[in-house]
Amino acid sequence: MRRGKKNTTDHAVVGVVTAILIIGLIVAVISLVQTIYVPKVMEQRESEHMDKVAEQFTYLTSVIDEQAADRTTSIPIATSITLGSKELPYMMSIKAFGSLEIKDKARSITVISPSEIKTFPIGIITYSSTNAYFLDQTYTYEAGAMIVSQTSEGNLMMVRPNFFVAYNIIDDTLDITFDVVNISSVGEKTIAAGYGTYPIQTEYDTISYKNITNANSINITTPNSNAWFLYINQSMINAGLEYGSHFILINGNGYVKLTLNYPPLITDKVNVFFKIIDIQSQIGPGWVE
Repeated sequence: MRRGKKNTTDHAVVGVVTAILIIGLIVAVISLVQTIYVPKVMEQRESEHMDKVAEQFTYLTSVIDEQAADRTTSIPIATSITLGSKELPYMMSIKAFGSLEIKDKARSITVISPSEIKTFPIGIITYSSTNAYFLDQTYTYEAGAMIVSQTSEGNLMMVRPNFFVAYNIIDDTLDITFDVVNISSVGEKTIAAGYGTYPIQTEYDTISYKNITNANSINITTPNSNAWFLYINQSMINAGLEYGSHFILINGNGYVKLTLNYPPLITDKVNVFFKIIDIQSQIGPGWVE
């Protein structure tokens, strides 16, 4: 009888130890999945979401270009932007959020000549991510260009604006043509935040022209100065101009300055042609005046 009780006790102890070992193994596996697998999956998911936003902003850029070319008023077109991504089911993870905003007069372009100083305020459309696992990125549509920026990596131009440089080496004339898109908000629907999908509506409004002769310099005020610097510098070089001889380009803190009146160019042979395209916009379904 005593031996039987001892066997029963031994079996009970073995059962408890086995249960503890199984629970410990389960906890270890879950911890391993939670600390290694989940972050990698979420990082990949947020990276894919950033790629999706880039595609959506590229499409938004093409829509605005078509509206500027077509010039049909009172026909708003909606482009969907996905602000964030959801967490993993049954696992501890964090959602990715984002914000979409229309900013009136957030940038400016200034042209200086001996006879006048002309400044064009420029509105923008911008998306900013709040990721938990992947690098935060910002996509901005400004002055006809689409720019992606990262806090640690700087900014680059993904879609180029309509900025054309023509240099006639025979008579030393330089013509710069710049189709500038100005975004302006309508109503109070200028911002959205969260992780859902929101439409941003754009509509062609007006177009105006400004020609400036004897231009000395062009100054673009923008935090995305690196993207503009690289693009303008390459545009000038592609036109056959030499840095230091024909132009000077400065990448400042929040601005890019292009100086045009360097020899052998003659000041009165530098012409800048602006086309200002006004696009109205608002965030959310339903156009509200």
